[in-house]
Amino acid sequence: MTFGLREGVSFCAAGGRHFFLDRRANRYFALKARDEALFSRLVARSIEPQEGEALSQALGHLLSFGSQEALIPFALTEAPSCDLDCHGDGARLNLVLHALLSYALVKVQLACRAPARLFDAHARRKPGLSPQPQKDRMLQELGRAFERLRAWTGEDQCLPLSLSFARLAYGLGYPVTVIFAITPRPFGAHCWVQLGPQVLNDRLSRVEAFTPIYAI
Repeated sequence: MTFGLREGVSFCAAGGRHFFLDRRANRYFALKARDEALFSRLVARSIEPQEGEALSQALGHLLSFGSQEALIPFALTEAPSCDLDCHGDGARLNLVLHALLSYALVKVQLACRAPARLFDAHARRKPGLSPQPQKDRMLQELGRAFERLRAWTGEDQCLPLSLSFARLAYGLGYPVTVIFAITPRPFGAHCWVQLGPQVLNDRLSRVEAFTPIYAI
């Protein structure tokens, strides 16, 4: 019997164990010791097929039986390696207002819609073409605008800030990626926006402490 993850679930390996994101249930979690050991064997393909009957209800809920896809921890195509300098000249007021309106809209959407549906909607809006080189400065200006906005919203608003940043970047033609990540001890979750390996709305020194678990 082969196993894969059910739709809407992703996982990563960090701190010597596995962590999961269930987008439909909007929660991060880890498995209990016995299930963790069994899942690790599934990932390593060292479990015997008949042992599938021994799966707990919690672990069985995560898995899709008969899947042709291997259980592989999530990994970014391009790991973050640089960030965007957003501390130059002050942000333009009109761009700060656009950032504020986008943030307010995303906050309303998060309050009214399941996060998984909002993530799917963002994925559908993501442009497929690379931006024009002459527009590159716009990303830096957008980063400065959100740096101003972050000072008002606080550091615990990484999800609405990142989704609202991506929303405006999509409108400019940039196929940016929203990264979701965790850190194991103590457990914490974080998200940010990248274009290729460049972090657009955070510091590289901060995001390097997190292990990616999902991306839009």
